[in-house]
Amino acid sequence: MRLSPSRPVTAIAVLTLVGALSACGGDADAPSVSSPETNATVVDVSATEYAFAASATDVPAGPVELVLTNDGAMGHDLVLEGDPGGATAVIEPGETDSFEVTLEPGTYTLYCSVGDHRTRGMEIEITAS
Repeated sequence: MRLSPSRPVTAIAVLTLVGALSACGGDADAPSVSSPETNATVVDVSATEYAFAASATDVPAGPVELVLTNDGAMGHDLVLEGDPGGATAVIEPGETDSFEVTLEPGTYTLYCSVGDHRTRGMEIEITAS
């Protein structure tokens, strides 16, 4: 039996298409899957000068892990205002830190406590429902 030279090309094309389709779509405001160790909803937060970008701003009430990645050029942290509270360490560019909280239904404010970063726009709200 002789193999057609187009079969490997077809297989590569199918795999490329599957990879491309899996990277598309999805709900930009949907939290990532639960952390297997704690069953917490994981929310990834990127910090730059002077803004946050979160993988989700609407999360289910319950355990939530907030994961901060510093994509900026100076130190940043992530602080949960009020009760239950929580914070990351001040992290340098390229670093990541996280903390876990249990959120009751409501709206919560997250901010950067470094210098005047909060007043310059490093504040974001998330809603637990």
